[in-house]
Amino acid sequence: MVTLEQIKLLESKIARAVSFVEQLTEDKIRLEKTNKELEETITKLRDERNKVEEGIVSALGKLNQFEDAIERSISNVRSKPETPAAAPPRPRPAAPAAPYMPSVPSAPPVPSAPPVPSAPPVQPAHGLASIYTEDEDAEEQADEDVGEAELDIF
Repeated sequence: MVTLEQIKLLESKIARAVSFVEQLTEDKIRLEKTNKELEETITKLRDERNKVEEGIVSALGKLNQFEDAIERSISNVRSKPETPAAAPPRPRPAAPAAPYMPSVPSAPPVPSAPPVPSAPPVQPAHGLASIYTEDEDAEEQADEDVGEAELDIF
């Protein structure tokens, strides 16, 4: 026979089981909600990752275009024959003028004063022109050496 105590014990066990089932149901709903939020986050992260990948691919493409443009520029500079630029004409020194001597009526020279020697005529500075030409040649050679250097950025 079933006693009243056994029924009360059974009733308390059923109440705990119902409470446990309700708690599990709440946990299930909470976990489903969290799962949905996580799936949305994953979707957003995938979209962002795809955008980042597209940005990287785009940047690499632009970098390749830049590198190609640099290489074309360098090859164009190398393929053009270098013609030295014509040097602008250098001003030549004017012919030396004779010193100004006022005309004086013929008077006897003063014996106490020695005659004033005249300055030697000024000669064109041919020596300076050759030095300038050598310096210019050296600069042109240095410019050519720099033009032949390779630009290696990688």
